[in-house]
This record gives sequence, structure tokens and C-alpha cells, in this order.
Amino acid sequence: MNWTLDITRGENGYKLGHWEEIEDGYEMGWREEYIQDDEQDELKSGEELLWRIVDYFNLGGSKHDKERIRIEREKQ
Repeated sequence: MNWTLDITRGENGYKLGHWEEIEDGYEMGWREEYIQDDEQDELKSGEELLWRIVDYFNLGGSKHDKERIRIEREKQ
């Protein structure tokens, strides 16, 4: 199975599109979702986008793995 995640940056956020199974693996449908920018928090939409990518491709692992990907903010 090929995995595709189409990401488009718009004026007020990100549009994500991908194919997904509709019923029992027989039919595929195009699904779109949106991550809106937050005027109060400039990093929030970028952080949400990165988490969505990690979730979509199942890169996060579990708490029992020796290594896993983390996304965190660094304050100055």
C-alpha cells in the first residue's frame, strides 16, 4: 500500500489531503482536513501539522520503544 499525504499551505493554515479506505478496504475516498492558524499562537498550526504527519505515517512509536520522535517547543 502506498501512503500519500498532500500538504498545501494557505493564507490561514494548512490543508491536508489523503486517500482512505471507505468500507472494508474495497473503496478509496479522498479526505481533506484543515489546520487553521491561531493568531494568538504563531507556532500552534505548525506544531499540529508536524504531529499530524507523525500520526499519519505512524512514526510516533510507543512509550515502550527505546527511541521515538518527539515534537516540543523550546523556550528562550
